[in-house]
Amino acid sequence: MLKYPTKKTSVLRFLSVLLFAGLSVLLCACNSKPTDTEIILSEGSASVNGPKKNSVINNNGTVTITRDGNYNITGTGHWSIIVDVQSGKAVYLNLNNADITCDNSAPIYVKNSSMVVINLMEGSQNFLTDRHIYVETDNGEGQYEGAEIPDAAIYSRAPLLFEGEGKLTIKADGYNGIASKDTLTIKSGNIKIDAAHHGIKGRDFVVISGGKLTIKCEGDAIKSTNSEEPSLGYINITGGDISADADDEGIYAASSITISGGTLLIDSKKAALYGNGSVQLKAGSIDIKTNHEPILGKSIEASDNAMISINGRPYTKK
Repeated sequence: MLKYPTKKTSVLRFLSVLLFAGLSVLLCACNSKPTDTEIILSEGSASVNGPKKNSVINNNGTVTITRDGNYNITGTGHWSIIVDVQSGKAVYLNLNNADITCDNSAPIYVKNSSMVVINLMEGSQNFLTDRHIYVETDNGEGQYEGAEIPDAAIYSRAPLLFEGEGKLTIKADGYNGIASKDTLTIKSGNIKIDAAHHGIKGRDFVVISGGKLTIKCEGDAIKSTNSEEPSLGYINITGGDISADADDEGIYAASSITISGGTLLIDSKKAALYGNGSVQLKAGSIDIKTNHEPILGKSIEASDNAMISINGRPYTKK
């Protein structure tokens, strides 16, 4: 007599098939090739492993990345990491306990890319140090046509974005801490900057939505410089924990400054907030210490939702 499978048997078979399929996917994933390319630095040498290792040129103290993708960077030594990608998607630099010192250029120098994301790996502590005035780096193929001298420990000609839950300490003895000739966005990360000039500088805009920033500098702590296009040159802060000790302006924008969240402690020798256009304080906690005019702009708007104090006293709207 033929026996037809019961409903219970069918369910068990179905579950077995699902379990087998799940195990197969897991085994394939475990045996698959890594998607990241690993760059391991040491004093005098660097090793590269992974799917795009042929896209990394190691030459005389520089490591040049020539294709988009994910690159995990770890180790210690005197190097300059150069991104020179003519086309393609974003380049991800995953800093994982990297300690990089450079004596003659930027420790991280983005010459060409559609975008670079610097990801501070969770639990990692990373250090970037420059030593003195920059000179143009030669990658062994001659100088780049129209190349310019970088002026920051992290210097980029492309849009630059920071994210991740790790730590980054920048000692910029040469000039600026972080500088982008394009846009600069900080979403997360614990970043500490000690700079001989400006702390953070983005040309088209600086947008900060999270993270912890500690800046000590002899220039402006946070700056945006594009004064040629009215829609750019702004600074927008929506979140994060920012502590700035600046010998010049605390936050300077070629156009407008908008603060709608976050916690800011600004100790500056000159104006704490200086916008050549409007200064809009919509929300957040803003604590200012200065002997100069604290807030300067063509128009200043302060909402009751923004908690603002000047030298320990509540800010009074003019």
